[in-house]
Amino acid sequence: MCSQASATSAQQGFFRTDDGIDLFFRVLGEGDQPALVCSNGVGVSTFFWEYLAQHFSGHRQVVLWDYRGHGRSATPGPGKRLDIPRSARDLGTIINGLQLDKPILLGHSMGTQVILERYRQDPDNIGALVSILGTSGHPLDTFNDLRFSSTIFDLMLHFSERFPRAIDTLGKFLVSAPGSFSVARAMKMIDGNRLSPHDLSQYQRHLAHIGFPFFFEMVRAIGEHTAADLLEHIQVPTLIIAAERDAFTPPHLSEKMANTIPKSTLVWLHEASHAGIVEQPERINQAVEDFLTKL
Repeated sequence: MCSQASATSAQQGFFRTDDGIDLFFRVLGEGDQPALVCSNGVGVSTFFWEYLAQHFSGHRQVVLWDYRGHGRSATPGPGKRLDIPRSARDLGTIINGLQLDKPILLGHSMGTQVILERYRQDPDNIGALVSILGTSGHPLDTFNDLRFSSTIFDLMLHFSERFPRAIDTLGKFLVSAPGSFSVARAMKMIDGNRLSPHDLSQYQRHLAHIGFPFFFEMVRAIGEHTAADLLEHIQVPTLIIAAERDAFTPPHLSEKMANTIPKSTLVWLHEASHAGIVEQPERINQAVEDFLTKL
């Protein structure tokens, strides 16, 4: 467990949660302005935030951290909760451990659900919210706007629970296949003209590292969660960034959030996919910069 002093000097460390999980964090940059605290998507470590961190760490703190079971954070044992409220409390462990005052919470994909739930838990110590390609809840019901998307995921989750070793082996084979980038590009799941193979391969390697049974446990958690009831009660400025070609969280979900959250601003990434955070980082950085100057 890291103290505030050692966290600042070392720029990285671990904080222990109330149920004994060590969470990894990194602090980049310094400054008197409220820190940016970045929450990842499901199955992702901190690498998708590198472009944003490089942009902002010259004049304010940027905090990156790993969910339990992801990156360098410890993996929970049997019986420990894997859900969005627990992840939001873990986010609170990072915020409180670093003694941050009213930080700006950014969430990508699943991270949007995490920061919304954190607002529910501690609204008085949040300065603003930034949702990047996310939704308030139940994302499995709207995947690619397919009417039967939840049924597909239910089957995937069922097979993952019943045949964990086979699913893990198959998943690792698929993400390590040489043509995976070309397949994702052909299926228009990514913008292959903007996304580098390196950025995609980092995600694929991390998925293989955490294992697919664990990944699907987290997928179930995001599917079961919703913070839709909270949106109209959010009282802090909120930036919502939507991607035009986002199959995982279709952009109309971002529009719905923007129409419900009182102090919200909606920004579009044209031609971007769900990987827009690394396809169009300059556009995202500018949108966040413009948002922060108005706070």
